[in-house]
Amino acid sequence: MERYERIARLYPAMMRAMGRIRSVVHVSMDLTYNQYKMLLTIYDHGNCSLNLLAKELGIAMSSASEMVDKLVNMQFVYRRVDADNRRQVVIQPTEKGKELVSELRRGILENYRQLLEKLPDSDQERLVEAFETVTQVLGKLE
Repeated sequence: MERYERIARLYPAMMRAMGRIRSVVHVSMDLTYNQYKMLLTIYDHGNCSLNLLAKELGIAMSSASEMVDKLVNMQFVYRRVDADNRRQVVIQPTEKGKELVSELRRGILENYRQLLEKLPDSDQERLVEAFETVTQVLGKLE
C-alpha cells in the first residue's frame, strides 16, 4: 500500500479519536471551539487586529468580525481604536476573558493528565512522541 493510501486510511480514525479527546477537554466551556480558539489567540497576542485574527484562524473577515461581536457581548474581549492609526481597531482581552483563559487552560491540562493516566507510561510517552513528530513533520508542509 502506498504512503498516501495509508494516510488516507489512517486519517479519519485519527481525527475521530482526536475529536473524542477534544470533546472531553472542551465539554465544560460555554464557548464554541472556534470562539475558544479566537479568545486564546487574542489572549496570546495581547493586541489583535481583525485581519490578524482572520488569518490566524483561517476564516473570513466577516466571520471573524461576527465572532468578535459575540465575545464582546460576552464581555471576554473589547475593541478600541488604535491611537497610532485611527482607522485600525484593536481587540484585547478583558480581565474576565483573561481569567476564563487561565481557568480553561488549567482545566484542559488536568483533563489531558487524566486521559494520559488511563495509559501505561510507555504508551503515554509514545503518544507524546507521536504528537511531537506529527507537529514537526506537518510544519514542513507550511
